[in-house]
Amino acid sequence: MRRSWRLFALGVPATALLAAMGALAEPQIGHVVQRQFNGATGARQAATSVDNLVYTQDVFAGEKVITPAGGSTVVRFRDQTQLQVGANSTVVLDRFVYDPSSQSDSGSINLAKGLFRYIGGQASDAAGVKLSTPTTTLTIRGTKFMVWVKDDGTTTVGVLEGAVDVKPCGNGDIAHANAGQAYQVTSSCTATPVPMSSVPTDPATAEDASVDNGAGGANGGDGSSNPGGGGGSPSSGGGGSTGRGRGHSDSGGG
Repeated sequence: MRRSWRLFALGVPATALLAAMGALAEPQIGHVVQRQFNGATGARQAATSVDNLVYTQDVFAGEKVITPAGGSTVVRFRDQTQLQVGANSTVVLDRFVYDPSSQSDSGSINLAKGLFRYIGGQASDAAGVKLSTPTTTLTIRGTKFMVWVKDDGTTTVGVLEGAVDVKPCGNGDIAHANAGQAYQVTSSCTATPVPMSSVPTDPATAEDASVDNGAGGANGGDGSSNPGGGGGSPSSGGGGSTGRGRGHSDSGGG
């Protein structure tokens, strides 16, 4: 705080000072690994504008990511966890912390609406990561699953590998979804088993976005060799524009 007052006394504009303080309050938690820009934008809490999320762009705690119709993006976190975001989707990356000494993750991600594919990374314990939707809280017990959040908050979760605990709103009974199982939670706050085909996908979430470790990306030199595809229309069954000038420079990982 003393340093901030000294900068103010030296004539540093208040807007620049507030931006600098906001940057300190918003740690970098990952970066974009989708090579092709496909309309995704990010809004940081301390920012006054919405920016394009282009390849290698950093993402920060509290950032809201939005994709348009036909849009997509792929975000990689510090432990190589990957979040693929389909078309017409909104997600808030509240926080994501990886402790390499204990190989554990902790974090909070708010899947507000849309299509998502979550692929766990290097952590052996990801139970500290909570994914929330308007009707559920998801605790990760495995590595790979898909989520569809409708505009009314209805959430459908399909587990591809590992397991996910699906906790409905209103303190409903927790459903333990294993690989090959899917559950749906509506505003009635009840988890109901449904077929895996109930989880729609689009080109950005239908399969794992491939990674090229030699691409020189932001997370220890890896990036996406698959643009993630366009958004397109969801289907049942089980991702260059000018950025904000904050490409990844942290060699320690995204």
